[in-house]
Amino acid sequence: MNYQQFQSPLNTEFLTLAEELKNKIQLNSLVTDPAKINDAELNDLIAMAKASFIPALFDTAIRLEKVDAAVCSFKLGMYGLCTDCEEEIEYSDLEQDPAQPRCKACREHSRYHHD
Repeated sequence: MNYQQFQSPLNTEFLTLAEELKNKIQLNSLVTDPAKINDAELNDLIAMAKASFIPALFDTAIRLEKVDAAVCSFKLGMYGLCTDCEEEIEYSDLEQDPAQPRCKACREHSRYHHD
């Protein structure tokens, strides 16, 4: 299946979210020096945002992780495959959320067992 139409929007969303996260970290005074934010590893900023318990930071960090995983799956040639069972994710689900990591069956299983 051809998933190329999702690659550019995911890359754009990744860059936008990374910049948004940096701005929110600075606005919330978690790190006040912009140079330190720009020099920090993105994974460290995500961990800091998640640990802050500030909802806007937490939500941005979670979405950024999800989008980053989708971008990486393109690089690995695994985009469109469920991270749990490796079956194809329905195209309509990817149209709704290009960063969707799981097929419907695995999402239902996860929701049933982990909520």
